[in-house]
Amino acid sequence: MHRQRTSVSQEDYLKAIWNIVEEEEIPPISARIAEDLQVTPPAVAAALKRMARDGQLKVRRDGRIELTAHGRERAEHLALRHRLAEKLLTDVIGLDWSKAHEEAERLEHGISDDVMALLLERFGKESSCPHGVPLIGGLLLLRKRRGAFPLSKAEAGDSVEVLRVQERDPKFLTFVAGLGLRPGARVKVRHREYDETMTLEVGRRAAKPVHLGKPATSRVWVRKA
Repeated sequence: MHRQRTSVSQEDYLKAIWNIVEEEEIPPISARIAEDLQVTPPAVAAALKRMARDGQLKVRRDGRIELTAHGRERAEHLALRHRLAEKLLTDVIGLDWSKAHEEAERLEHGISDDVMALLLERFGKESSCPHGVPLIGGLLLLRKRRGAFPLSKAEAGDSVEVLRVQERDPKFLTFVAGLGLRPGARVKVRHREYDETMTLEVGRRAAKPVHLGKPATSRVWVRKA
């Protein structure tokens, strides 16, 4: 059981809403936000009411939460700050990619707009975070311009390139890194079972096939190679 958090900022709510929109392409409901942030439903309801009053979001009649133009602009800014923090930690300090997401959650609040601009200049606007998400444009850019889709949707015989690995679970990142499944890796889908388990050839490891179920393949984004 997750321990409920006692203090969650509006920035946390904006990031949670935006993350769900990017991942699932549909506005979330309050219960999903409560689950992601590990807070109580009444706390979410109170926060959403304040944020709606501030013009950052609106709650539709079906209960789904949509960010306003102002709210989306802030959320995209926060997402960029987080990705820059991750990249600073891995590319400059040398932190392992499996730890970057959680450490960036702590570090990002101390990064000013001036420092963001310098980091963006250093890394380049076309670069990506350690897990493969473009600094500018995020997951929406991966879908629209690079044709990204979950590995779980690939068919037997497909050759794909890994673009992004979901970053929230450090153990998962360590696991897939051990298999060679990092952004840039080439993968051949050798077989797909009825239960959607896949047999994969990663890189040139033809003699060592990798077997993954949908809980794993759905968290790896690829494009046709």
